[in-house]
Amino acid sequence: MSIRRKITSMFTSLTAAITILLSVLVYFFTKQYVESNFFHRMEVRAGVAGRAKFEANDSSLLFYNEMREKHLQRLPDEKEFVFNALPSLGSLDSIGVPSGAAFRSKLSQNKKVQFRKGDVYYYAILYEHQNKPYSIVLSASDEEGAAILFELKRNLIVGVLVAIAVVYIMSLMISKEVADPIRHIIQNVRKITASNLHLRLISKNSRGETAALTQTFNDMLDRLETSFETQNNFLNKAAHELRTPLTAIIGEAELALEKPRGSEDYTRALKIIAREAEQLEHLTSSLLELAQAGYSSKEAFMTDLRIDELLFSVKRLIDFTEPGNHVQMNMEGLPEAEYKLVVSGNTNLLKLAFANIIQNACKYSEMRQVDVSIHTDDTHCIITVNDHGIGIPENELKYIFDPFFRASNTSSYKGYGVGLPLAQKIIRLHRGILEFSSKVNEGTEVRVSLPFVEISN
Repeated sequence: MSIRRKITSMFTSLTAAITILLSVLVYFFTKQYVESNFFHRMEVRAGVAGRAKFEANDSSLLFYNEMREKHLQRLPDEKEFVFNALPSLGSLDSIGVPSGAAFRSKLSQNKKVQFRKGDVYYYAILYEHQNKPYSIVLSASDEEGAAILFELKRNLIVGVLVAIAVVYIMSLMISKEVADPIRHIIQNVRKITASNLHLRLISKNSRGETAALTQTFNDMLDRLETSFETQNNFLNKAAHELRTPLTAIIGEAELALEKPRGSEDYTRALKIIAREAEQLEHLTSSLLELAQAGYSSKEAFMTDLRIDELLFSVKRLIDFTEPGNHVQMNMEGLPEAEYKLVVSGNTNLLKLAFANIIQNACKYSEMRQVDVSIHTDDTHCIITVNDHGIGIPENELKYIFDPFFRASNTSSYKGYGVGLPLAQKIIRLHRGILEFSSKVNEGTEVRVSLPFVEISN
């Protein structure tokens, strides 16, 4: 069911239920009032009838009858019955009173009784005259009250139907106002494909939920467009980086095979081919690691490990690959609670991430001192890597995690631009945060925050 139909049906159903309930209550209380008022009129006429029957002499009887006819409206089908003491069951049955025994019991206890049988109302009182009890029973039909209730019922039914119709029409109009912006968004979203991701949704309202929904879609389209552009750039740059060593290898091989050459020429060609093949292997391995780092945490084997021990392991690896490094491990900020050094992670992936970060610090600081320190806060273990190298231009910091991106001041340094994107993916895989701050010719600070494993009490 569409939103428009849901809104219309909900409004109409709710209004119908409320209107019908109110109409039933109005009819019920009006009926109660009409019956109560009619019984009150019968009570007055019964009292007048008793006085006229027992307390008036001939002259006053004429006066009572005259007053009753002039000022007390005679009730439709009014009948008066006077009985000595309590009326017998036979007498009650003869005048149409049902349940005579119950009638006599209530009249005896309460001195008066009232009830209704169909359209006929009965009212009876016990009247004492000269210490003798008499029963005065009055019966009548409330034609006026019945007409009022019939008219009220008809008006209420018509009113309910009119109210439902009006609310239904208004609900259609309101639901159209609510659904049209959403329908407009849906139509525009369906027009956007991979070939025209530059298109954006336009909101007719500057505020409200539809404006927020439009902005959310536009933000998502921004991310999708950026992702597509990044993917295309990645593929183009990857193809270029892979083609360069392959071209050199093929060129040297073809040159060596053009004509017979001396052993020195063949040796030189093979060295070039070996060097380019090594670069190709390194680049391919880096791309493979970058792709593997995109796996979910469920696919990567996680275990509890101490971050300080892992960093010392990385230091030993760098000492082996970069013998001239000046990496200093600063452990002064280690927490007293050792559990704050324990993180959940994949040892090999974290080693790869920190090795890339520290090797970059060594490379771009030209083997000057690099400081690695550890400290913690309430929830995270924070590893900081500081170097005193060439730094990164401020306007290029936002691109450092793009695959194959290299800062404008790094052209004289060997590299492919995949180390930091790889490190960022690995840190994100471990629910961590990788942050950079840098100044040109002053150095770079890298902060890695990893949540430590909390020990349950």
